[in-house]
Amino acid sequence: MKCVYEASDVLEAHVIQGLLEQHRISSFIEGENLIGAVGGLPASYLVRILVNDDDLIKGISLMRDYDSTNESLNEEGSITQGIIPRNGNTLLVATVIIILMISMEAFRYF
Repeated sequence: MKCVYEASDVLEAHVIQGLLEQHRISSFIEGENLIGAVGGLPASYLVRILVNDDDLIKGISLMRDYDSTNESLNEEGSITQGIIPRNGNTLLVATVIIILMISMEAFRYF
């Protein structure tokens, strides 16, 4: 078996495995169970998708198409693009500030 893609996480690996199955390519996710050992740290390049040697060329072609049509899951978008950033700290701070501003406005009338 040969590696056709290194996923950013287990979720992406299963999405890719489903894509390969739609094209009648059987695949195996390597390193799926290692993620629990890493804990809360990002586990980059531990999850790989393997296909049989006979399906390697077709699998690589599909992965090129996948990369060209989909944004990488590691790239963060912005809220203005309609994407919630993966780093939720900024969103959390903004929410707390809004709640404080609303609370201060409400107490202003007392």
